[in-house]
Amino acid sequence: MSLQGTLDATVDGDVTFRFTVRNNGTSPVALSFRTGQRADVVVTDAETGDEVWQWSRGRMFTQALATEELAPGETLERTLTWSDPPAGRYEAEGSLAAQQDVSATTSLDV
Repeated sequence: MSLQGTLDATVDGDVTFRFTVRNNGTSPVALSFRTGQRADVVVTDAETGDEVWQWSRGRMFTQALATEELAPGETLERTLTWSDPPAGRYEAEGSLAAQQDVSATTSLDV
């Protein structure tokens, strides 16, 4: 598939994640979503591998089928915020909440 994900993290008190999916192909790609959720981020402790935070946990999303088309070179970007994280070293994985499997990882220190 021609989709590529990237995950960037900015630490400034809170952690702001920017998850981007880019269509690197030459044809449009239809992204199929089952809910109003478009992306998610899961953060694990870098030493233990234990999950410490997930953006979607405790949130509710509309239950509606939707499709978004990404033209060649076009991106879909979502910004997700982790408020008041504890100090530590973490690994984060961002993923597209669509039928297409697209994810990206990054490391961060708080």
